[in-house]
Amino acid sequence: MTAYVDPRFRPTLWPGTPVPAPELEPVAGAQVDGDFIVWDVGRPGRERKTVALPEDFYLRELMEIDPSDMATVATWMSTYGHFCGMGEDLDLRNWTFEAEEEVARLAEQEHPQRHGWSVHRGLVAIHLREAQEAVGTWIACQREGGLDELIEPDINEESLALVRKEGLDVRDFDQLREIELWLRLGQLQNSLHAALSSFSIGIGSLADRRPTIYSVAFLQMYNHIAENATIRECANETCQRAFVRQRGRAEYGQNRTSGIKYCTRECARAQAQRELRRRRKQQTRSA
Repeated sequence: MTAYVDPRFRPTLWPGTPVPAPELEPVAGAQVDGDFIVWDVGRPGRERKTVALPEDFYLRELMEIDPSDMATVATWMSTYGHFCGMGEDLDLRNWTFEAEEEVARLAEQEHPQRHGWSVHRGLVAIHLREAQEAVGTWIACQREGGLDELIEPDINEESLALVRKEGLDVRDFDQLREIELWLRLGQLQNSLHAALSSFSIGIGSLADRRPTIYSVAFLQMYNHIAENATIRECANETCQRAFVRQRGRAEYGQNRTSGIKYCTRECARAQAQRELRRRRKQQTRSA
């Protein structure tokens, strides 16, 4: 069955087919120190270890984290690799001058002792919010009427007054909806394009382009778009997270995508046990 995608989101993909995601290199000693995530200086000649980012990372871990949770990001870095760049992986063209200045300021900040082996928490949080907004829009595009539901909370008198204050001639809520849709879809496409910019034509493999968790997470999204993947909602009533592939014991890249209702085997077992308890309780009442 062909996955539904809102017809208003029809980006031109290149190369148009799924691209194998490069593995990442875990960052030794990543930890939170004040307003920074810091890490150890790499030792020349040390053996490189690479790992794959888990399937559906952008739908699961990336969407579930609080943008202020630097401890979890530091753990990701220790486990997988550097989280993000220093702003070159963000599309700032439609950002306000103040927002651009903030990104530049945070990118220049260095830990007083670790210097270049650090990243400011504010820059990490900006990347997290940018990714979560883009992924949220993509998930909404996969459900008929989802995109309209997503923007509806922003269709109000306050938002209308704000866009008019910015000089836009917006007559009514219908025009405001068109603007909000354009902004949302534009943010999705621009974020996706900027995050994948390091994977464009060049010398060496994708693993040589300094891939980050952020860029590989967006590459996962690109691959799902290219393969016309279906985003499902886990049928475990206490989970209900979005997913494409069921995580389990399969090797990376071999996880099931068809005939599945649960995001993990654990969720499937938990729901089966829950339903079994309900049936037994009902049988006891009927006896």
